[in-house]
Amino acid sequence: MATSKNRARKALPAGRSVKQARQQAPSPDPEQVVGKAAKKATGKAAKKLAPSAAAATAGQPAARTPPAKSAGNPAADIGKPRAPASRNRGRPAAVDADALQNSGFMAAAQGEAKTVVYVHGIGNKPGADVLRCQWDQALFGRRMGERTRLAYWVNRVRYPVPEVASCGERDEGPSLNLAEQRVLGALGILPGSRDLGELADALAGTPAEDAMLHRMLAELGANRPQPAAPGARGLLDKLNEILLRLISAALLQDVHDFFFDSQRRQAMERSLLDRLGSGGGPFVVVAHSQGSLIAYEVLRKLDPAKYDIALLVTVGSPLGLPSVRSMFKQSLKKKKLPFPPCVRHWHNLADRDDPVAMDGNLADDIEAPGQRYSNLQGEGINADGPRNPHSGSGYLSNAQLRAKVREVVGVGFDQPVSNTVLIKDLSDQLEAHGSTHRHDVLIELDKLGAGQGGPAAMRAALLDRIRSLAAQTTGLADVALDDEICLEDGLQRFISARLTRFEIESLRNQYQSLNFKRLWRDGAKRMLLNQSRSVVQADAAQTAYRASGQRIGWAVLDTGIAAGHPHFHEKGRRDVVEAQWDCTVRGKPKKLVRADGVAFNRLDRNGHGTHVAGIIAGQCRAPLPGAETGKADKVEFSGVAPQARLYGFKVLDDDGNGRDSWIIKAVQQVAEVNDQAGELVIHGINLSVGGYFDAESYGCGFTPLCNELRRLWRQGVVVVLAAGNEGLAWLVQNDGESYPMNMDMTIGDPANLEEAIAVGSVHKGNPHSYGISYFSSRGPTADGRRKPDVVAPGEKIVSAHHGYKASDASTWMVEMSGTSMAAPHVSGLIAGFLSVRREFIGSPDRIKRILLAHCTDLGRDPYMQGSGVPNMMQMLSCT
Repeated sequence: MATSKNRARKALPAGRSVKQARQQAPSPDPEQVVGKAAKKATGKAAKKLAPSAAAATAGQPAARTPPAKSAGNPAADIGKPRAPASRNRGRPAAVDADALQNSGFMAAAQGEAKTVVYVHGIGNKPGADVLRCQWDQALFGRRMGERTRLAYWVNRVRYPVPEVASCGERDEGPSLNLAEQRVLGALGILPGSRDLGELADALAGTPAEDAMLHRMLAELGANRPQPAAPGARGLLDKLNEILLRLISAALLQDVHDFFFDSQRRQAMERSLLDRLGSGGGPFVVVAHSQGSLIAYEVLRKLDPAKYDIALLVTVGSPLGLPSVRSMFKQSLKKKKLPFPPCVRHWHNLADRDDPVAMDGNLADDIEAPGQRYSNLQGEGINADGPRNPHSGSGYLSNAQLRAKVREVVGVGFDQPVSNTVLIKDLSDQLEAHGSTHRHDVLIELDKLGAGQGGPAAMRAALLDRIRSLAAQTTGLADVALDDEICLEDGLQRFISARLTRFEIESLRNQYQSLNFKRLWRDGAKRMLLNQSRSVVQADAAQTAYRASGQRIGWAVLDTGIAAGHPHFHEKGRRDVVEAQWDCTVRGKPKKLVRADGVAFNRLDRNGHGTHVAGIIAGQCRAPLPGAETGKADKVEFSGVAPQARLYGFKVLDDDGNGRDSWIIKAVQQVAEVNDQAGELVIHGINLSVGGYFDAESYGCGFTPLCNELRRLWRQGVVVVLAAGNEGLAWLVQNDGESYPMNMDMTIGDPANLEEAIAVGSVHKGNPHSYGISYFSSRGPTADGRRKPDVVAPGEKIVSAHHGYKASDASTWMVEMSGTSMAAPHVSGLIAGFLSVRREFIGSPDRIKRILLAHCTDLGRDPYMQGSGVPNMMQMLSCT
């Protein structure tokens, strides 16, 4: 691919490259360069040209008056000749592979490195998760999940808004591909600024700082006078001039921060230390542009007994600028740069057209590099050159670099299917948020762990380690600590907690000794009747077979149930809700019954769960929603199985949001209720919630939640799930306009579970005419199975309202739509079926086969309708 790009670029109109532009600039006078200390911006001038606003325009700069000379020792590197250019344009200089092999480095490091840490370059960047993905794609050709980390140090004071970019784009840094105003605004360039020297003056706090920044500008050749005639230069020449100035402006500001702003320098160094400090070595550190300065400064100070850097890769490094090397040498009081003791091998790449990597071979400036250092320089090293020879993705796409990194990490490192401990979507979240953000995590215990003392001791050891790590960051202990990190130890096969990136990565690197299998994202979940009962033939079945759900128990895992609603409770006549549990509270959920008063009667403060429960069971007479108070006739509202017993489990908070761990806690409680009774008391569950499913992170239908639901199914409990409401997506065009489109393969989690019944939505009265609801998620599943299994009424369904007033019947009912309303129709249907055909209790697989075999075909695609609309009359008459 790189070859074809270079061929295409050679066909462009002739013009000077960035390298040629710089070489044709007059050589700087060392005394003039060093003596440029006189002019320092202070007071109002400094504010006007602050880093957030000051830089040079892309237009014609005026010639800068040479500064007055001042005393000072010119840097030893000024005027150092550049290595001669390669005569074979586009052919990278060869690496001494034999020397590298004979050095013993490859024998020591080959296949050993476990984690690659990136350190990005200058300027503004997209969010950390997007940027890491761009680097993954460039270096490995795929997203790498837990195997790579990014040290992210963008100055968000200077660049408040991240670059808008996607994983599929490239990290090119300051780029001509962006709109001019956007680029100039991001770099803080004042429209009236005449040259980059004014930016250097504004940044500098002392004459010495000013001198160093102007030396760097002179080396870059970015601030020389330009011909006034617009037609005097070709298009490519003009573009290269602008690109050089953009790169120089961004580099100038970030290098200044590194050398002269202690707080910013500490933040830069901390970004890398945080990613190394949690363990996971041996490491490969890949640093681009300014990132190479950060990497060198951090690594040279690390203890090699604690940190093992198998390979340091620097690309497009400002260490190639004499002024930058000089600053390091002066601060270290060394004539050469000390080789970082924790680094086994250092490999440097420099494209000859890259204005930042002025000296492409650093060997002469490193103390005793020997065979620990190798270099790749020449033209065509950067795949995005010559148009953008400083591009980060361009360097990482270099075939020789990719091969070298693969030698160190081993052939299995970048395989798409691997033994993952920290699941990819959680890894992405760790990058997307800062180091102090706490993430909801599910830690899956290893039943086959070889720890001493058995499962209880292994769990205790893991809990101790979690608390130990969290105590370091919170300063808390005991109950206060557990509350802060939401530590949940009541799950049978999991521990859930809210942990920082450092805590998560530290645990991941000890997973074998701590005897756990995986770190999962504790996935977020959200909430997704009169005439609708006839569509599934529930009214006819009640008349002919008295299939009303008597002596059948059904659990509603939702926002809870307003159990005091007249639909569920009429003193002396009916009491449909048996018990409730609040699983959103940390610890073992407490059983709530009618005697607990308001806590039981008003557990649902959202309304979703009450509405769902009312579709399954209960009955009352009330006006239709929206009818005028006191004037509307009351109509009969009845659940599909009005006499079924309901068990409420609050797994969503009052905003309708929940976590996998809350649902798992409820599933375990259902199993416990049945175990304690010695028989099935709860015969089925309804889960009208769903969430995002990342097929790259999970086997389809094998997330932690799916595994727990499968276990419950195999214990004899029917599981009914809403298919999801993601059937309609809004696509955004390049011009910003959006339009709707129905999408296939939108079945979410956990509806993709095979051992469950997933329910899509149809019109509540005319399903043959109107077909599948526009919002209903469509199949197939990500692994190619047919879903949903069936469809049921889900549009404009009237059911119980949690915000009722007992004295005002007009407030009793409310209308809602969604597959959340379709699923309880099927739950009620199966409850009614089992109340008559009790021999099938405890046999979910047989029940599902009967259900799918007796559906009304709507003539729609099976991936939209499944088997069709269930028919309870047919199910009863044929069994």
